[in-house]
Amino acid sequence: MLASLSPAELNETLAKLETPEDLATLLYDWRAWGRPTQISPAGDWRVWLLLAGRGFGKTRTGAEWVRIQAEDKRARRIALVGPTLAAVREVMIEGESGLFANAHPSFRPKFEASRMRLKWPNGVLALGYSAEEPNTLRGPQHDAAWCDELAVWRYTEAWDNLLMGLRLGSDPRVVVTTTPKPTRLIRDLVKDPHCVVTRGSTWDNQNNLPPAFLSTIIKRYEGTRLGRQELEAELLEDTPGALWTRDRIEACRVGELPVLRRVVVAIDPAVSARPGADETGIVVAGLGVDGLGYVLADASGHHRAEDWARSAVALYQRYQADRVIGEVNWSAHD
Repeated sequence: MLASLSPAELNETLAKLETPEDLATLLYDWRAWGRPTQISPAGDWRVWLLLAGRGFGKTRTGAEWVRIQAEDKRARRIALVGPTLAAVREVMIEGESGLFANAHPSFRPKFEASRMRLKWPNGVLALGYSAEEPNTLRGPQHDAAWCDELAVWRYTEAWDNLLMGLRLGSDPRVVVTTTPKPTRLIRDLVKDPHCVVTRGSTWDNQNNLPPAFLSTIIKRYEGTRLGRQELEAELLEDTPGALWTRDRIEACRVGELPVLRRVVVAIDPAVSARPGADETGIVVAGLGVDGLGYVLADASGHHRAEDWARSAVALYQRYQADRVIGEVNWSAHD
């Protein structure tokens, strides 16, 4: 409503506010200033997935949603989960569009850096977690969560552990703000009936972005594959030149398996489970009596040696495999 007013009408409207406190209240009312795509959707949802391009205002949207939960006491324990603990602090909490920057002066949270914890005057707590340490989310319980840049989280276990602990209150909810990448987790969320998906591009926020930034990125990235993903927020399913496209994989799915003559669990172990290392490949495949091969399961991921070994044994037992085959492509001397 305010955005639709002329300058004279806007001045007249603001002049009717009786006190500086009224003006401050309006200034910090996100529901008055946020774009429609930045306001949490109505209805019964478990996850709000905001897939948006760079500069859209994803961080501001997530921070404002958390602030409203805290101020209205809709939640008492809120999880803040980012790709790393540094990202939680430097982007979600202390960033230019983070929780501190958008806090109402009369209702600012106190930050306990040693515990990575925020506490509002009404007792509401927000606790920071790193997606690189999924086990830190195994025990804590929450009734709300803000997850930033989910598409680049290295361990999906962090998401699983968060959801399992989201059991406080009568209506626990999660807001996810991320630039889209076609990870398995993002694709699953888009299809989840309990997830509301909102999409937005860089251009939606162009009035608040420096002209030099816009002209530079338009010249360099507009019309490119990277631009479609990072600016237009398209969920690009296939990699150019890939041997197997998603359409081809879907076309090859079968509704019923034939009798299998042999089932094998195959492992291609990675040298390290550190962030940035390759995944350990774990695939279950079978040979049917029809002479065709069938992929039964893919448990690949970033696993420590003992974890991928347990996974392989569990798959061996679940699919009644004949054997486990491991590729030896490195040695202690490499």
